[in-house]
Order: sequence, then structure tokens, then C-alpha cells
Amino acid sequence: MLVEEKKTSKSFLVVVTDEEFLKLKVKYINFLFPIKGLSVGFPKTFSLEEITEEHAYLYINRILDTQSLQNLKEVLLNIKDNIVGICFTDLGVLNVCKELGLSLELIYMQNHNTTNVYSINYYLEYVDSVLLSTDITREEIYTILDKSKKALVVPYFMLMDVMYSRRNLLSNFESEFGLPKKQEEVLHEEISNTDFLAVENEYGTVLYNKTFIDYRDIHLENIKYLFVNPLGLDKKTLEKVLAGEAVANISNTGFLDKKTYYRLKEE
Repeated sequence: MLVEEKKTSKSFLVVVTDEEFLKLKVKYINFLFPIKGLSVGFPKTFSLEEITEEHAYLYINRILDTQSLQNLKEVLLNIKDNIVGICFTDLGVLNVCKELGLSLELIYMQNHNTTNVYSINYYLEYVDSVLLSTDITREEIYTILDKSKKALVVPYFMLMDVMYSRRNLLSNFESEFGLPKKQEEVLHEEISNTDFLAVENEYGTVLYNKTFIDYRDIHLENIKYLFVNPLGLDKKTLEKVLAGEAVANISNTGFLDKKTYYRLKEE
């Protein structure tokens, strides 16, 4: 076992998808703000000047090119003391923070890249924590939590992103079928009979599975934060989620109790 002391926590990391959430009266809640020009998949984004909450985190989940990395530097040069960390998906953020000499908490949140303890412990050599993937089972999660070098961020209740494209897929779809232009749209895939929420801005399109994944029954050993993406929830429902109360017909347990891969039978 690599971790000598296990951290037990019920500290939430909640994406601010609605400013009403900032009025929540919940203990141990930390807000994660999608940043203007540096985030995708959220209709609402924030400038640093708009973020006044204490112990706030920045959410930077774009694939960054040379110009956007320069924009990131300019943003971080104006960072304030109430910002304590950055949650990110592009590893270029690490180089920018190192170049600027910033002592911020860094959390790697590339959901589909963090499926095994070997890659996670490698990332943990450079960051403070990692978001566990939603593509693995309950048993795999417990194994990783047991062998992780550091406490991890674990999905708690969230819309799961299934695809991110730098193309304007939603706009193209709306143009092709003569639909009204919207920043958000629910799309139905007929073969799997599945609904997806598409959210687009000028930097690309994110597709979410329309059903929330609910991991609220997992144990809390070696967990740094419980991650919540409440996109599409109202304040009252989010309060129920954080209190552990039942919310009917909007969630399932995802891949917690079923594998995402199968071994083919030998002939």
C-alpha cells in the first residue's frame, strides 16, 4: 500500500453552472468556476474579476493552442488570493504554472485518461490530485483509492462528458436540419435510444450523457474531493443531491457495477 494515512472526506467540489448555487448553505463546499475563453461545455463562464468567493477553483478544460496558452498566462498574472487551485485537462497548464512560479493546487481532470493506478500515480508526481475516471467499476475505484499516492477526486453526481470536439458540431447540426440556433440542445441517438446534451461555444462542442451518474454510495477512503457537475439541475435539486437525498428518474450508477470492456470468447 503506497499511502500510509488515508484521508476520509466529504468535501465537495461543485462546478458553478448556475450563479444561484453560490447561495447554497452546505458545509465543506468548494466552487469550481469555468473560465471565459478557457472552458467548454458550460453555458456560463466567468472572468477572474467575477469570482469573489473564498477558496475558489478555476476550471480550464479546453484543448489549448499556442495563443490560448498565452491567454492563460495573462489570466493567471492577475490571479487573486481567493483562488486556491486550478482543475484542468490540458497538461500545458502545468508548464504555464511552473513558468509563472504559482503555488496553486493543481488537479488533473481528464476523465477518460485516469482509469488505472499506474497512470494516476504517474500524474500525481506532478499534480496534487486527479479526478478518477467514470469508465471504471466500483471494485476498480476501490483498488485505485487503496494504492494511490495521494487523495483523489472522485465523481459523486454529475453529467458525464462523452465527447469533446473543437468543431462547432451543434451549429452544423442545426444548419443541416434547419433548426433554430441554440447554445444547448438535447439530441436523440436512435440506435442506442440515448439522449445527449450538446453544449457549444466558440471553442467547440461537448456532448454529455443526459442521465446523471450517481456514485453517492461509494465509501470515502482516500478521497480529497467529491466532484459534482450539476449542469441542468436547479438549486433545490442540487441541495438534495449534496444532502444524499433521493432524486427520482434523473440518474443511474453508470459503469460502477458493469465493465466497459469485455474479453472476446475464444473459438
